[in-house]
Amino acid sequence: MNYKLDLREKIGLSLGILACMLTFVLAVYVPSGPRKWYAQSQRELASLKEQLELQQLFYLDEAERLNKQKVLMEILANREPAFSLFTYVDNLLTSTGLRASAQLEEYKPRDASPRQPMVQLRLQGVAFEQLVDFLHQIYSGNRLIALYKLDFLRPSPTEKGLDCDITLVTLVQQ
Repeated sequence: MNYKLDLREKIGLSLGILACMLTFVLAVYVPSGPRKWYAQSQRELASLKEQLELQQLFYLDEAERLNKQKVLMEILANREPAFSLFTYVDNLLTSTGLRASAQLEEYKPRDASPRQPMVQLRLQGVAFEQLVDFLHQIYSGNRLIALYKLDFLRPSPTEKGLDCDITLVTLVQQ
């Protein structure tokens, strides 16, 4: 078989072979090059979107924390500048009639901050209603006082009321 091709057919055949070779080269190159890079960039984009969502959640949490802190700072700013936790609790004990059954002292743990004064209150033989009323008055005063710890709350050995050991804490502005 002897094929005689004219110039036009030779150019067409050459271009067809070149197109087939180019298609083959691209079929091999695209999956190993640009397609791989495209898939990798899609994975990176998904990862970055997840990181962005996580950072947005952190931002919202921090904004919420700052708003809560702002409320606390407003309460501190509205409290009288010479506020003393010891004096306040002592006056409250007197007004509620618990002074006779209470022992109040400053409490200073080893790692205590001067911005967080604490008092330790020991009550002996108090009625449950008196204790609840006392705690209610502490928290309803809008003075930013918190219960730091409750060491014990148990019946009195004389079986007349409750004994408890409470540590209260507050914040002061510097």
